[in-house]
Amino acid sequence: MGSPKRVILIVGVLVTVVGVSWMLTPRRADTDGTGDRQIAPANDASTDTVSATSAESRSIDADVLPEGQAAPMVPRAALENSEQGARSAAVAYLETTEAAVEMSPEEAATLARSMSTERFADTFAADTENSMIELLETVPDGVTVRVAPIEARSTPTGDDWLVSVWFVEAITVGKEAVVDDWRTATYRMVWEDDTWRIDSFESERGPTPGRGTQPGSTTPAGFEALLDGFSDEGLS
Repeated sequence: MGSPKRVILIVGVLVTVVGVSWMLTPRRADTDGTGDRQIAPANDASTDTVSATSAESRSIDADVLPEGQAAPMVPRAALENSEQGARSAAVAYLETTEAAVEMSPEEAATLARSMSTERFADTFAADTENSMIELLETVPDGVTVRVAPIEARSTPTGDDWLVSVWFVEAITVGKEAVVDDWRTATYRMVWEDDTWRIDSFESERGPTPGRGTQPGSTTPAGFEALLDGFSDEGLS
């Protein structure tokens, strides 16, 4: 079983997946980072989201998801060619990390490809698949990732947007430990085929707030049991 620190490193690359890996210039994998998560609420008249499998969205294809797993949802704003659309899309993509770490390497690679530009697709898919292979080898029991975006910043670069999202994630490492990680993921968002897509990505640790010296409140099994029935549906 790999150490929690090593797992954080691998998930950090994934985050940006799916996270799982994206960049602004030739891809730069973080050397001490981790991953991510969040899936938008179900589509109904009371929400402002649409299924990623609807005709309006081409961001995420349900066909790449494991059998029985619901397709992630993306904010309706992510389908608009605007600054807010680029920001919403970046956050939605970051949150798919939660689902990606539960997929096979091939499924995660296909998911990453569906979120990226034509130029970045091969690189992103390959990085994601390699990261997932390493994750499964390091933690045979698998990991559970919960991502909580906190704040975002968007900067125009011509017709594109650089969107940086500061977030925290809780990572259950098999049966070994539960660790937290604070990160900033930056995506270059490009409007392609009527959808915001990832054209590059990078992730770095921090900023990290100070904390007390208390150990975790419970064991990994206890942690998961206490959160049984919880989900991020309906959370913004």
